[in-house]
Amino acid sequence: MTTVVSTVLLGTYADAVFETRFTGTRLDAVRQVITAPAPSFVAAHPATGVRYAVAEVEHGAVSAFAPTGELLATLPSAGSYPCHALVAGAHLWVANYGDGTAAVVPLGPDGRFAGSPRRLPGAGSGPDADRQEGPHVHSTTAVDTELWVADLGADLLRRFRDEAGEREAEPVRMPAGSGPRHLAVLADGTVAVSTELDDGLVLVRDGTVVVRVPATGTPPPPGGRNQPSHVAVVGELLVVAVRGADVLSVFRVGADGPVHLADSPVGGAWPRHFAAVGDHVLVACEHSDEVTALALDQATGRAKLIGSTPVPAPSCVLPL
Repeated sequence: MTTVVSTVLLGTYADAVFETRFTGTRLDAVRQVITAPAPSFVAAHPATGVRYAVAEVEHGAVSAFAPTGELLATLPSAGSYPCHALVAGAHLWVANYGDGTAAVVPLGPDGRFAGSPRRLPGAGSGPDADRQEGPHVHSTTAVDTELWVADLGADLLRRFRDEAGEREAEPVRMPAGSGPRHLAVLADGTVAVSTELDDGLVLVRDGTVVVRVPATGTPPPPGGRNQPSHVAVVGELLVVAVRGADVLSVFRVGADGPVHLADSPVGGAWPRHFAAVGDHVLVACEHSDEVTALALDQATGRAKLIGSTPVPAPSCVLPL
């Protein structure tokens, strides 16, 4: 088991971004470092440390903050209810869930905003009348030299050839009604996709869907449903957080596809997002107002709860 000490930012729905420290055995108490409306997702510039927070509200916005927490600037997100942000070279990509628009903001060498957002509107719908009446962009992921945008509402993975979003390629068409949410890229270039609406895990190779499996072996609670949220590679394993069952579902992916190893309770309710720190996983449990820490066994895929710290409505975990 690898022990890594890390400072961690926590996005929330509580109009605050918090900071904590994970020592490998426990999470320190949190302290508020940013005040902002509904900062449900945060990102950081890798060179300058500038932090970015979306404002997941109807008239969406994205703000840049100095590492000290000082507000540097705020821009419209060019859409509604932004829920994800990604630094890609000299640009910040923002996913607007509400109206299905991706936005690309140019960044200067200092990490500050260097222009207005470039608006990349989506189009399409899906068979789920309640969730897929139109496009709903949920995340952006760097895949090799491209940027892929997951559109839950249109069952599409949109592909852009450049970080400025100026050259769009043929999208990956996902299974109807699947609702792609987040993506992870495996060592061999395979893209793993958590599909929120059909409780699935989909693998994509060379722009084509090759396999779909259930995201978890744990049934949902009575009267409820399972909704996979985040997916990420942790060491040699692929991990999916599943709301409803409230588990980390762990797979080993080989030439024959994904093999499900284990489901482990996250120790809280509604795991919206997680991040790896070494062989540990920190989970934002939105509905139980806490961030939990689990130790992940790379051999068995089982995760053991080692601690928890109170955080109001956590929705994003970002190790720095």
